[in-house]
Amino acid sequence: MSRKAAPLVAILSVAALAACSSDSSGKDADIVDRPITKQLGQSEIAQALPGEGEVLTGWEPYKGKRVTKDGTYCTSSDSAGAPEGWVRGGSAWFNQGGSTDNMMDIGICLYDTAENARAAYEAWKGKEPDKEKALGKGVGEESVLVVNPGVSDDMIHALSRSGKVNIRVKVDGTGGETTGAEDVLAAALKRLQQVQEGERATATAADQADE
Repeated sequence: MSRKAAPLVAILSVAALAACSSDSSGKDADIVDRPITKQLGQSEIAQALPGEGEVLTGWEPYKGKRVTKDGTYCTSSDSAGAPEGWVRGGSAWFNQGGSTDNMMDIGICLYDTAENARAAYEAWKGKEPDKEKALGKGVGEESVLVVNPGVSDDMIHALSRSGKVNIRVKVDGTGGETTGAEDVLAAALKRLQQVQEGERATATAADQADE
């Protein structure tokens, strides 16, 4: 090999390493950088909601997936009306080991604009900043954990906003463990992203735990 060729090989090697580094970091950033901008239909929201075997081990679907018939489900607990710009939503409930002592509620709420989704997201967080905690890895454009909101003793709310969509995962009976709620939240957003792109919703909480 000539002396002129050696520097070129070194440059190409550095470029290849940089590309690999970019690819691996891109996987982590993927769930943040693809906001939900499409006006998803009710069937698309239902598809994005996880089902049997797609959340945490030991948790089973409870009475199937639900249509959110009015926007009050998507707003703060002290509000009697639908949030401004609310379009539609859905939810899926799960119980643990067949017992309803511990429940998980996954809700997806769609808005007409990202601005209205952001306002509703802020209302969903509540007014207890001392109970807010950052996720281990961001989910969507905004995300937060609210640990034991209100008078709760053993509950986690994991929330995310991505474009025009808000997602909330409420888990009762966590024992203070937040990782599972984070994985379910990330999976729900990944499933929405898959549906928006015309793909089947296949992401699971286990997938997110492995990333």
